[in-house]
Amino acid sequence: MAVLIRSLGIAMLIVLSAAPAVAQDLSPIDNFFQTVGDALTGTTGRAIGLVALAGVGVLFLTGRIQLMASLSVALGLVILYGAATILGGF
Repeated sequence: MAVLIRSLGIAMLIVLSAAPAVAQDLSPIDNFFQTVGDALTGTTGRAIGLVALAGVGVLFLTGRIQLMASLSVALGLVILYGAATILGGF
C-alpha cells in the first residue's frame, strides 16, 4: 500500500511539474536557415559567385573547361540568385 501511495505521489508531482514541449519552438532552425540564405544571396555569396565565374572564364579562355561545365556554373549562379523570385512564383 505504501508503494502505491508513493507511486501516486510521484505521478502527481510529474503531472503538476509538466511544462510545454520545447520541440514546438522552431525559431533556432528558422534563424539558421535565414542566416544561410542571407549569406548565400548577400555579399558573401556574390563574392563566391564572382570568384567561381572568373575561374570559369579563365578556364574557358585557356581551353581547359568544356562548354557544358561552364554553362552549368552559370546556370547554378542564376538559380542561386534568382531563388527568391523562383520561390515567389510558386
